[in-house]
Amino acid sequence: MNKIRDGFTLIELVIIMVILGVLAAVAIPKLGGSIDSSEIAAEDAVIGNLRSSLEVYAMDKVVENSERSYPPDPFTALDNDLGSTWTFAAETITHTRNDESTRSWTYSSATGTVTVQVQ
Repeated sequence: MNKIRDGFTLIELVIIMVILGVLAAVAIPKLGGSIDSSEIAAEDAVIGNLRSSLEVYAMDKVVENSERSYPPDPFTALDNDLGSTWTFAAETITHTRNDESTRSWTYSSATGTVTVQVQ
C-alpha cells in the first residue's frame, strides 16, 4: 500500500530557515538606511514649510506697517506646533531625531533666512 506523506522534512525546514536568515541579514541594513533618508526628507519638508511661513509672515508685516520684518522666534510664523522634538534657542533651530541624534539650522530674524549648520 502506498502511503502519501504530507509535510516537510527537517532538512527542508532548515534550508528554508537559512534562506530567511540570509534575506533578513540583507534587508535590515537597507531598512535602516531608508529610515534615515526618510527622516532627512521630513526635516527638509518642515524647514521648507518654515521658510515659506516666514515669507508669508514678512508680507503680512508689510501690509500692516509697510515694513518687512521677521519674528524673533521662527516657530511663531507656523500655524501648527511641531512638538517637543523641534526647538529654537540662540538663533539655532534643532531637531532631535528618533535615534537621539540632532540636526541644526541657523535662523536670522534680521533677514528671515534659515540655513543648515554643517555638522
